[in-house]
Amino acid sequence: MNNKSIWEEEKRKYDFSSKKIERDVDILIIGGGITGCTLAYFLKDYNGSVALIDKGRFGSLITANTTAKISYMQGIIYQTLEKLFNKDIARFYYDSQIEAISLIKEIISTNNIDCNLEENRSIIFALDKKNVYKIEKEKRILEDFGNDIKFVDSKDIALGIEGKGNYVFHPIKYINGIIDIIKEKVLLYENVFAKNISFRDGKYNVLTDKGIIRAKKVVVSTHYPFFLFPIFIPLKTYIKREYVCAGEVGKKRDISAVNIDDELFSIRYYNNYLIYVSNKNRLTGNTNYSELFQKSKDNFKTLFGVDPSYTFINQDVMSNDSLPFIGKIRNDMYIATGYNAWGMTNGVIASKVIYDLITTGKSDYSNLFNPNRNNFGLFFMSFLGTFHYAKAYVQSLWKKNIPQYIKIDNMLYGVYVDDDDKKHIVKLICPHMKCSLVFNAADKTWDCPCHGSRFDLDGNILEGPAVKNISKN
Repeated sequence: MNNKSIWEEEKRKYDFSSKKIERDVDILIIGGGITGCTLAYFLKDYNGSVALIDKGRFGSLITANTTAKISYMQGIIYQTLEKLFNKDIARFYYDSQIEAISLIKEIISTNNIDCNLEENRSIIFALDKKNVYKIEKEKRILEDFGNDIKFVDSKDIALGIEGKGNYVFHPIKYINGIIDIIKEKVLLYENVFAKNISFRDGKYNVLTDKGIIRAKKVVVSTHYPFFLFPIFIPLKTYIKREYVCAGEVGKKRDISAVNIDDELFSIRYYNNYLIYVSNKNRLTGNTNYSELFQKSKDNFKTLFGVDPSYTFINQDVMSNDSLPFIGKIRNDMYIATGYNAWGMTNGVIASKVIYDLITTGKSDYSNLFNPNRNNFGLFFMSFLGTFHYAKAYVQSLWKKNIPQYIKIDNMLYGVYVDDDDKKHIVKLICPHMKCSLVFNAADKTWDCPCHGSRFDLDGNILEGPAVKNISKN
């Protein structure tokens, strides 16, 4: 069994690692996932220098851990937006997803990118009869938007609906194709870790572990922003974690499906592999990560009769008002985050919105996705979120799920002894916002239950928003 994403089997054609960077550019894009790479594609002919950096390989982490569904059928998002806002907002968000699908198809077709793009039957379903009315309501809304939506009748579900015009693809092959196109026109740097941004002498100074990059404009397209100010993302969002298994089931089907019940089930096919997502949980809700991971593996074996060949996790930034944060946050600084588990479409529309703002100063969706917005939904859910963080903090103080922990000078340290009898001792405080860390036995990492930062056994950072290693003293 491979404890990694199935997409990571695809080899990278190039290595853009750099030992030292000290330079000035016109535009710096921080984060080389689907948003950053697609934005670099749009900016490849920009009249000025454009640089793209990532703390790992382009397309790694979140983009590599996605199920890579390209769909406007996203659970009950449209009735949710109707309830929080109004039908016009729901329709406008729908329009953005349709445009994103068109953009992805156009980019792939125009450049002959071989990334297994396939149209498939997209299904939303309910297992619990009490949720049938939600399925029926989502069908009515999608039909009002002009879609041909059909009911799916099966003895295994309470009710489902199916729509056309949805796709799946291979995300790393897509990223590889984009890199092939832009490599001669955009400055590309991998394994460069951005730690801080300051503004002086008319430019943004981005401090990285390889040097300082100075830029007239900066786009932060990392999964989770590594700064708190000015938009206070931790107060407007929460982290949702899902557990993913992929295994050979012998027969490919042209469907993808996701349910709307409290317990998540999501599937899609890739060649003869079935990719299955389950055990969705708010990161602050359950800190026993290894138990949830094992449950997901057991579910896969029970449902499909084979052990999974690949197991991995994904973390999604969920906004408290169900809309992404995309756009300008201050002069010449832009952000894209909070995709609510639909990163392929929202990542691409984010790149188009920011491209339009940079090149023309306006975008059709700038108000919809305004990262500086304030509304009742954001305020109320952010207020409730403080209780979830408090719960996670209390849980993490006692639910360590590690062999032992010790106190030194009244400070809690975690101790893990590996197979070679080497001791790994770390202070159990996340450097981001001081939450107490929890040991993830499945991946052998120290995880933050508040905002999703992850560290290796010796406290070295693997995934942000933290930008520092765990303090040793």
